[in-house]
Amino acid sequence: SIIREGDMETDLRVPAGLSKAKCNCIVEIARNFQNGTLSDEFLLGDENSNSANNDDEIRSRLLNIKGLGPWSVDMFLLFQCHRSNVLPIGDLAVRNGTSKLWNIKGSAKKGGLCQKKDADKIKDLHEPFAPYRSISSYYMYKCLDMKG
Repeated sequence: SIIREGDMETDLRVPAGLSKAKCNCIVEIARNFQNGTLSDEFLLGDENSNSANNDDEIRSRLLNIKGLGPWSVDMFLLFQCHRSNVLPIGDLAVRNGTSKLWNIKGSAKKGGLCQKKDADKIKDLHEPFAPYRSISSYYMYKCLDMKG
């Protein structure tokens, strides 16, 4: 295994065309699986028992891995875990779709919504969709495809 004895540079980074930071992140994720901090059961639940950890527990463990940030974790929860209540405020498309749908301006350049300064405004607009904010997030991507 590359984690134990391999040369990351020649065995992983160069052949995959990854930056050093991304390579280190992948290795750190693998180490977390190796030491039991992460597992398929923890992240995705046990299909036989229909149990799954809550989003905050998963988010906390993933954010402890250097190289994974809120956007990466939100995308994982939304598109891989298919969680129902994810609102990825850090995603530009979600912010732009929100701005377009509700015809609102934010504090970012050219009136765009800022993920930090306008976070409360974005959360408030999507709050009526809780606990299904993932659906409103999906629609924000579609809003950008609409003309007008």
